[in-house]
Amino acid sequence: MDQSALELHDVVFIRDDRRLLDDITFVVRRGEHWALIGPNGAGKSTLLNICGAVTFPSRGSASILGARMGRIDLRELRRSIGFVNPRHPLRSNLSAEEIVLTGETGSIELVPRWQPTEAVLDRARLLLKTMGIDDEPHWHTMSQGERGRALIARALMTDPPLLLLDEPSTGLDVAAREQMIRTIADLPVSTPA
Repeated sequence: MDQSALELHDVVFIRDDRRLLDDITFVVRRGEHWALIGPNGAGKSTLLNICGAVTFPSRGSASILGARMGRIDLRELRRSIGFVNPRHPLRSNLSAEEIVLTGETGSIELVPRWQPTEAVLDRARLLLKTMGIDDEPHWHTMSQGERGRALIARALMTDPPLLLLDEPSTGLDVAAREQMIRTIADLPVSTPA
């Protein structure tokens, strides 16, 4: 079993003739925790989009959970990745619970005619409570911090072996940021099958 969660070799990403990433090579082993730190515009979100199987590199190779991009069904791979994007493209005014349930279906909006099982509903409610969302706010009235916590709960719905958080503490005050860090640190680590 491949012990790497992420493996990038000589990754380059070019958009509009501009090099946003240049010759990135690194390996993250399963069970490791990494943080990307850098100024705005340094390419952190672009790199996370590649690691989350959202964007292909222009050059180089990216392997995620042992699967090389370009050689695997991306829908299947993405189900194994919990990816929190602060620019989540939700347009509907879903409730917090509905947002978390979209993590089960791997969709942005609720899937028509899909009904969650009681077990799925229980997991969604537990994750909301774990992330400190006890009432039922809706997307359009949530604070940025509530949105971030709901998206983390959404990302955890499938118990993914890889969790990627892009700017997870945006909009959180100091106490909420510390609580979020403790909650994430206390999550059980998935072990390879």
